Amino acid sequence: MALVRFFDCPLCVGIPENERERFLEGFDYTVKNYGRDEVVFRQGEACRFLYILLEGEVKAEMTDDSGAMLRIETIRAPRALAPAFLFAGDNHFPVTATVAEATEGFIATKESVFRQLARYEVFMRNFLSVNSNRTTFLTGRLQFLSFKTIRGKLIHYILELASAGNENVVLDKSQQELAEYFGVTRPALAKVLYELADEGLIVVNRREIAILDRQALRRAMM
Repeated sequence: MALVRFFDCPLCVGIPENERERFLEGFDYTVKNYGRDEVVFRQGEACRFLYILLEGEVKAEMTDDSGAMLRIETIRAPRALAPAFLFAGDNHFPVTATVAEATEGFIATKESVFRQLARYEVFMRNFLSVNSNRTTFLTGRLQFLSFKTIRGKLIHYILELASAGNENVVLDKSQQELAEYFGVTRPALAKVLYELADEGLIVVNRREIAILDRQALRRAMM
């Protein structure tokens, strides 16, 4: 039963086993199944429910002023979808959540979430921690988006993956997934990737990247 994964979600970890049934019963909720390409919620809609992904995968995408679609992230179960907006003053979703693979979602009312936050300290702590971590993630994402060129975005991404003292990186996304993440076409991304290789800054072997000159690569980002 997928609902068992509810307690693997970072919002709900730490609830004692002997309290889990009572904790779950404290929500006014439904469990809904979504098919591939179905929209869970749209950018600009008001957030009135807590969504927890129990199974499957969802794409969070944003449409900019020019109408271009930008992939913000891919969210895999078990995880909450945009919980910070549930109690925000401006509680409109900044992204559209679209199902990437068959998904099951737990959907609870705002009022019942508020009640459970008051009743369970561990749930409240988890809620604060998850939303704080999301702020950190979004700050980094904004820094990434501040680079106007594909070149700048790609170099920043590679350097973020490269830990201190490690010049070998394994990309965690395919070129197609990276292109969607950057909001560009795959050929445009591949062109920049191999330009960096031709300039002697990196070596490319499928998803494996070897950084040949970290400082020169950093300068090339500007």
